[in-house]
Amino acid sequence: MLNDIIEAAKIGGTILRKYFREMKGSEIAKKGFKDYVTIADKESETAITDFLKRKFPDAGIYAEETGESIKRKNRFIIDPLDGTKNFIYGIPFFCVSIAYQENEQMKYGVIYDPVRDEMFSAERSKGAFLNDNRIFVSERKSISESMIVTGFPPTAYSLVDKYILMLKNAILNSNAVRRLGSAALDLAYVGCGRLDGDFEFRLNPWDVAAGWIIIEEAGGVITDTEGENNVLKGNIVAGNKFIHSEILEVIKSIGSLSI
Repeated sequence: MLNDIIEAAKIGGTILRKYFREMKGSEIAKKGFKDYVTIADKESETAITDFLKRKFPDAGIYAEETGESIKRKNRFIIDPLDGTKNFIYGIPFFCVSIAYQENEQMKYGVIYDPVRDEMFSAERSKGAFLNDNRIFVSERKSISESMIVTGFPPTAYSLVDKYILMLKNAILNSNAVRRLGSAALDLAYVGCGRLDGDFEFRLNPWDVAAGWIIIEEAGGVITDTEGENNVLKGNIVAGNKFIHSEILEVIKSIGSLSI
């Protein structure tokens, strides 16, 4: 199955490359508060889901633009274009993200960066890879030595005061903080050790599903902000075991994120 998911991600990536920096204004639509969809999102999702339906007709499909169009216990969770705003503005940091959930556990995850032709992938109990090379989270043991990544989608604006406190702590205590604009690629970069830790609030399941298994198979830790396993709810902390623990401790100190 993993090879088929990789093929599906490449199909979506080919469509994204076709439209990148070539879209017209009429091919971009607003779908919510500071939330946009493009013709590239839609065509990528259609191509990916059509391919996976043919290959795995018994699997469910849960995708960003169409929702849970086929409801089954075992399902694909798909983001056809994570980093849409970067894509619209011509910033080359976006990806395709596809996960497969089986018996409530992520079994496969793929994140594909079509600009750099980087394919991050993982299969439960078989490790995580960047193209054909095994990847692991970093070995840094302190936030003071670490580069931390974060994101803050419009869905999290009610948490802005708590987020600013967390961001201030990260800026003052880490080596550097980055906000790159694609939650899935953020997690992939933590998985391969380019970044050391990640905290993000109010993400959607398709933003984090593939990154979840990639982080774990790369030897890292990812939880919700209570330290529990409710990652798909979207308040997440990820990193190696040392950095994850430090970030989680700070987030817990600022109070509940249930607002």
